[in-house]
Amino acid sequence: MKNLYQFCLLVLLVIVCSPYSLAEQKKVFGEYEVHYIGLTTNYLSKEVAKQYGIKRSRSLGYVSISILKEGVEQAEDATVSGTMANLFGQYKTLSFRRIQEGKAIYFISTFSVDETENYRFAIDIDPMASSKDITLNFEQKFYGES
Repeated sequence: MKNLYQFCLLVLLVIVCSPYSLAEQKKVFGEYEVHYIGLTTNYLSKEVAKQYGIKRSRSLGYVSISILKEGVEQAEDATVSGTMANLFGQYKTLSFRRIQEGKAIYFISTFSVDETENYRFAIDIDPMASSKDITLNFEQKFYGES
């Protein structure tokens, strides 16, 4: 539970104290809220990175997705897959890992990025409790530490 608290605190600090704070990082699809964040893994604390087997690097991107059903304070389980593309249209397929800590469920993926390049993401989400598929589209610029 302590690690979940550290992870949530880290994500909150990154959102508030970085260029990522310009976007809300949440989209609503009918009865579902999809929360997401993309950043380079060097922003993760050493402890969190070690716990989840993630290398910390300015050239390694990280995306975290969580799905909540409206009015319910519990994460929704789902199947998550997706792609990312740079502005030249070069695509990469993303592999997501499911992480559960207590009632929290996250889907994370790591991938190579070029610092300060924009990427377009198309994340396909299939909530287990619904027959309706969701496609989350967003664009993210990745920054390394100065």
